[in-house]
Amino acid sequence: MPERNQIIDDLRGICMLGVIGIHVGSFVLEAPQPNSFLYMLLEILSRYSVPSFFFISGYGLFCQYRPENTIAYLPFLKKRLQSVGLPYVVWSLFYLLYFSVVMPGCINWQPVNILFLLFYGLACYHLYFMVILLWFYFTFPLWHKLFSFFQNSSLKLGFTLLFLVQIIFNYWTCHPNINSTELPVLLQNLFNYRLNYLPLHYLFIFMSGGLAAIYYNTFIKFIISHFTKVSIFYIFTFLFISGSYYYYYFYHNYSLIILVNTFQQLSLQGFLYTIGSLVFFCAVFAKTSLSNPIRKFIHLLSVNSLIVYLIHPFWMDIISRLCHAGGIVMTSKKIIVIYCLLVTLSVLSSIIITKLGCKLPWLSLLLTGKRTTSTKKAS
Repeated sequence: MPERNQIIDDLRGICMLGVIGIHVGSFVLEAPQPNSFLYMLLEILSRYSVPSFFFISGYGLFCQYRPENTIAYLPFLKKRLQSVGLPYVVWSLFYLLYFSVVMPGCINWQPVNILFLLFYGLACYHLYFMVILLWFYFTFPLWHKLFSFFQNSSLKLGFTLLFLVQIIFNYWTCHPNINSTELPVLLQNLFNYRLNYLPLHYLFIFMSGGLAAIYYNTFIKFIISHFTKVSIFYIFTFLFISGSYYYYYFYHNYSLIILVNTFQQLSLQGFLYTIGSLVFFCAVFAKTSLSNPIRKFIHLLSVNSLIVYLIHPFWMDIISRLCHAGGIVMTSKKIIVIYCLLVTLSVLSSIIITKLGCKLPWLSLLLTGKRTTSTKKAS
């Protein structure tokens, strides 16, 4: 079983397209007549992307730390704090400084407030993912032992129960019926920002990544030999989430904003769609030649996915400000152009930063958590 393989790695590329799509979706609401289909495509059908990154992370961790092996926790944590924690802090400070420049006075630079923003991933809207990932690292010994327990008892039963518990927990967290204002401030913040740090929302997806890692050959063989069934399941989840979207849009007059909050990745529709998308994309990649032009493009995105993820909100904010300054009226065609432009600028930025990192290893360490040199290919 390989620790790295292009099928799993290239999921990063397809997920990166989804993440950018989610964020570009906000431009649809600025149009005089928002296109409900384009909004669904960007804001709803791209929702597989964030959970899928946790699948990839689970795969990578369980490749390196198999259930039968013990984890040297402190060295493990030190390595993860460098690879994720350091760039998280650096990019958070970058965005805080950037927003302070373009909107003077918007940031309270008191140390307590900065720590608050860092703890909950609030420096910029996309950074919460890295906070959740860090909490997966902090708690990984628990999930490592849980997987071992499943193996020693019953994998099928364990993952079935985890699947059901995940649905119940996610439903509760989306509809808690708790008045947090009655809680002490500390607990109130922990509750209100639970989606920004709590790894439990994505535990099944994360553990499924581990399952794919430990039983990789079986996983790939299964999705290839059952490609028709995999495709049917994907189509079912696609129709389930898109049908729910249009049902509530036309028959219950839900606004577009309410719709995206209703059918986000933690909803039943979003959860099943994430699973369907993950398995389907893995199956397609397993059956697709690496020389395929689309596959090559996705691989390019995959190689540059970290910096693309971190820097694309910067370019998106600049594009938004230029559009507002120029009085540009949003249309569906312009939004698609913005999406393509944002992907291009982000990938080019990643390539430039990666090349600079080869000459300035300290810069690479700060921005990506890795030291690269001119004799070592950045990954």
